[in-house]
Amino acid sequence: MQRLLDQAATLIRDARELAPEQAVGSLKESVGLLEAVRPSKERDGMMALAYLRLAQVQRQLGRRNEAERAFMLGYSYARSSREERVRRLAEKLSAEFVNNGQG
Repeated sequence: MQRLLDQAATLIRDARELAPEQAVGSLKESVGLLEAVRPSKERDGMMALAYLRLAQVQRQLGRRNEAERAFMLGYSYARSSREERVRRLAEKLSAEFVNNGQG
């Protein structure tokens, strides 16, 4: 299980350096890996981060529906994870999505 968490963490981290189209694939792959891991605070925090970053990239690509779906999933995972840093990111993005008419 730890190996899957480590692989997912690497994909999430490396997605920041990729072109948006490639980042989508990397973030979706990380979500797939995380889905195979038993729910926990760490796993849910990583799921939140992956989905929130995916929402940002999808919005950047003009994919409003996909961005909104990823944001809602990320926001939900952020709340359940109790990871303070991820929750702050979710709240920040919530304000951005609402301000842009996407919340």
